[in-house]
Amino acid sequence: MGNQDIFKIPDYCPVCVGPTSSEGFFLWCRNKACPAKLAGSVKVWIKRLGLLHWGDALVDQLTDPDNPHINSISDLYKLTIDDIAVCTSGSKMARKCYEVLHENKKIPLELLLASLNIPNFALATATDIVQAGYDTVEKVISLTYDDLLKIPNIGEVTARQVLDGLQERQSVILELAEVLYLQKPAVGMLTGKSFCITGATSKPRKAVEKMILEAGGVVKSSVGTGLSFLVTNDQDTTSSKMKNAKKHNVQVISENNLYSLMSATSSVT
Repeated sequence: MGNQDIFKIPDYCPVCVGPTSSEGFFLWCRNKACPAKLAGSVKVWIKRLGLLHWGDALVDQLTDPDNPHINSISDLYKLTIDDIAVCTSGSKMARKCYEVLHENKKIPLELLLASLNIPNFALATATDIVQAGYDTVEKVISLTYDDLLKIPNIGEVTARQVLDGLQERQSVILELAEVLYLQKPAVGMLTGKSFCITGATSKPRKAVEKMILEAGGVVKSSVGTGLSFLVTNDQDTTSSKMKNAKKHNVQVISENNLYSLMSATSSVT
């Protein structure tokens, strides 16, 4: 019995009836205006920025195809407290959602790029692009395939996916640049240092990553040669990242050690 006898791959999206296509293990809806794609993109945005109170149920209501309150990620920042209250449990929670959204409008360019739900486009890749000199929105949207291939750690598959994703989301990037306060590449206590985080942290992981970026550091998703520090609160962990840290002689520090480095008030031991 073949796989086609177990599950028939749908030709049309069950949400918008747009055409589908498969890439490896993934099935995609090709309709750029599909409400489900918008909901997914907004949820990735919320998660990447580490915004509290913004649950999936709220996003689903805001992007409800029968009664949409937003049509793009940037529309989030146009919502009033009353708009949010219609979709959540009253004005008190709506105010919390509104405040946390607007309190986090100042972000690094690489975090914006890594939060756009582009396949194979992690924060580490976005950081590589910005550090290669593509440090403004204008430079990013003018990137070519050949430009991307010249950037360290970006291969042919990643370059194609990133380029396609950036071109498809060009209007979204420009809209977000209008409502956000994009930070220029930071120079701080962590400049020239790279970090990978493993295990639980006292603050949301995305918040810690943002702090590293704001202090001039680089966030990596894996451990390898050249990484400055592996951050973990469990020094006895047997995770693959810890094993690789030992293999490549990467210094292991705690979350508190990381904050000490940021403030330069004490040395790492």
